[in-house]
Amino acid sequence: MSFTAEEAWSVFAAKEAYAAGDETIFTQTYYALPTVADGAALLAKYAALREVRAVVTKQLEEVRTAGGIGSSLQAEVEIKASGEKYDLLNGLADDLKFVLITSQASVTRVASEDQESIVVTPSANQKCERCWHYRADVGSHAEHAGLCGRCVSNLFGAGEARKFA
Repeated sequence: MSFTAEEAWSVFAAKEAYAAGDETIFTQTYYALPTVADGAALLAKYAALREVRAVVTKQLEEVRTAGGIGSSLQAEVEIKASGEKYDLLNGLADDLKFVLITSQASVTRVASEDQESIVVTPSANQKCERCWHYRADVGSHAEHAGLCGRCVSNLFGAGEARKFA
C-alpha cells in the first residue's frame, strides 16, 4: 500500500510537491484538525471528569466484590456534589451515565464538600437484550419485547439525541 501511495503521489502531485521540497506523500498533511478555542479549559474539564469517574469506578468495584452487581451496567449511581463539581456533572445531564458506564446516573446538589458522597445501588430494572442497560422501559414495545425504548428508537426511529458522550 505504501508503495502504491508513493507512486500515485509522484504522478498526481510530482511537480508542485517536488518544487516545494516535499518528495514523499508521507510528509503531507491530509486534513488539518480544527483548533479548539479554549483547549486548556476543555482539558481541565475532562481531567475533573476522569477524577470523578475514578472514584465512582472504585465504588462500583466495592459493590461488585460484595456481590451486589456483576457489571457496572447493573448499577445506578447517585452522586451528591457541591459547587463546581455539581455544575460539571449536572451539565452532562443524561449523558453522565455513558461517562460512568452505568445504566443510570443522577447528581444531587449538597451544600458543602463534607456532604459529598457516591451511592451505588443495583438496578431493579430489566436488562435490554441489545445495549445491556437496565432500564424501566425494557419490554414496553410489544413488537420488540426484549428491547428498551432507546434501542427501539435507535433501530426503528429517529435515534437518541446525545450531546456529550
